Amino acid sequence: LYNLNEFNELGKILSKYEPGFNVGIIIDAKLGQNSNLRITPSFNFLDQKIYFITNNEKTIQPKNTGISNFELPTYIKYRSDRINNGRAYLLLGGTFVLDLSNHGESHLSQNLDFKTTNYTIDIGVGIDMYFAFFKFSPEIKYCYGLKNMLKYQTQPNQIKKLSTRGILVSLTFE
Repeated sequence: LYNLNEFNELGKILSKYEPGFNVGIIIDAKLGQNSNLRITPSFNFLDQKIYFITNNEKTIQPKNTGISNFELPTYIKYRSDRINNGRAYLLLGGTFVLDLSNHGESHLSQNLDFKTTNYTIDIGVGIDMYFAFFKFSPEIKYCYGLKNMLKYQTQPNQIKKLSTRGILVSLTFE
């Protein structure tokens, strides 16, 4: 664990890209000819590496933090007309996230405590490719967290806000 009392002059907190794994189901309701309401409850498992950089550019080495979440994304999916065996689509919606990780100890330090729920606004694009027995859909989404995830800190004015931002690449088989 980090002892942030030693670092009174934090300049930046950065996270490093780490791949993860997500498994879920798809609930799809047709709203119109080219639009659907899509709900995809899922569990995701990932590692998180967080770096602290002090004002004098000293980097504090990262430690891995395993995270498991339950997510409930809800999207409006607008699809183009089908051309041959494919169609492009846009996604717009939001996600409710519940952190299922162990909160016996704080992720980073005894000085920081995080909230267990989060809400994001998501926008994405993808392509539905139709095959004989299944549909394959690669997509990319940008997620913007709406909530300050910092719950409690013992050092006043150390960190004012922590929020989530992410780019997700998904490969869906239906």
